[in-house]
Amino acid sequence: MGSLEIIVAGAGPAGAVAARTLAAAGVRVTLIDKAEFPRNKPCGGGVSVRALRRFPWLTDAIAGIDVHHVSTLQLQGPDAAVMEMASPDPSIILIRRVEFDHALVRAAQAAGATLCERFETTHVGVDDTGVTLRARDGRQLRAPIVIAADGVHSVIAKRTGVNAAWPKRAIAIDMMEETPVETLRPTRPDVLWVSYGYRGLDGYAYIFPKAHHVNVGIGCLLSHYERSVDGHPYAMQSQFVSDLLVDGALHGTSDRRHFTPFLIPVGGPLPRTHHPSGRVLFAGDAGGFVNAFTAEGIYYAMISGELAAGAVAASQLSPSAGRAFDRSWRSEIGAELRDAVLIQRFLFADHTRMNRVVRAGRALPWLRELIVDYAAGRISYSQARRRVLAASPKTAAKLAWLMVRRQLAG
Repeated sequence: MGSLEIIVAGAGPAGAVAARTLAAAGVRVTLIDKAEFPRNKPCGGGVSVRALRRFPWLTDAIAGIDVHHVSTLQLQGPDAAVMEMASPDPSIILIRRVEFDHALVRAAQAAGATLCERFETTHVGVDDTGVTLRARDGRQLRAPIVIAADGVHSVIAKRTGVNAAWPKRAIAIDMMEETPVETLRPTRPDVLWVSYGYRGLDGYAYIFPKAHHVNVGIGCLLSHYERSVDGHPYAMQSQFVSDLLVDGALHGTSDRRHFTPFLIPVGGPLPRTHHPSGRVLFAGDAGGFVNAFTAEGIYYAMISGELAAGAVAASQLSPSAGRAFDRSWRSEIGAELRDAVLIQRFLFADHTRMNRVVRAGRALPWLRELIVDYAAGRISYSQARRRVLAASPKTAAKLAWLMVRRQLAG
């Protein structure tokens, strides 16, 4: 395999992990990105600790960056009731993407990957023998297979006709600032706070405390924002921070210089995460690998990147990698991502449902422990799913009916 070279487009978590995996398997790989590293990336920056179990090398890779470990989670319902979940060990790590992504890129380079920065792809050509990428500055690269991890606005997905644009109902707009604690700080820096249906919004809000920054954001489906929200995104963010200051959850002031709204694909993965030719595989946000309910993307991006790379290496760089990739991600995280979409639609459709979930959690210690154990990676998603559905047959029936309706709707 050494005479052929694979291109990974996009050096975020999905792309960097894909490049590292390929290089470690002895495949020559070039990791391209339109930016120069280190570069910032708008993101909440929360990663469940299960990522450290799933990727044993990750602990060493991020040893040199600021990582804030959190063991207490607060989930607030639309009626302001709060369920607090505490663990003896950390269940969430909070990072800054400017540092985290750079650490993953360095790990890929240490494994043997070549980094090509400032390569802004503008043209993509796919034929029977490979893929050609051309940059805005005229540079051109060619490979038998490309792993496209170039984000929610994937140029490669657009140029190849795989995904011209995400439907507005499948996109969330996240209005967030990552502000130094000297300017804005959480009252409880040891607690990760998430609210659903915050003050009537059909979406979510959060406070993610970090080592030297705090990420504060509020988000909802783009379709809901355009239909129901009047005003500029920062006006909404500023009011949100003001409310939290009054509530005593934050101290300081919002800083527009650190405000970076961004879009998240929350409609589930693409129906087929590879080009019909089998020569382009889509990972990370480009493939829709985000939990639709929690909006967590980093963990799933890393898994999709590793699985895409594994499929490419196992196929001896042949087009069969595309089908193998689809099978592998569906086997490991397909049910989890599918259920997340159903849960999002089920709970966001009626705020009373989310209120019942929060109040049930307050009354059921086993449910709180289950959520924490799942986030920490002590139990698998399938194990957590079986326990919840066994305890609530009515909810299981409703989710099954939603799944049937979704399949009938195509």
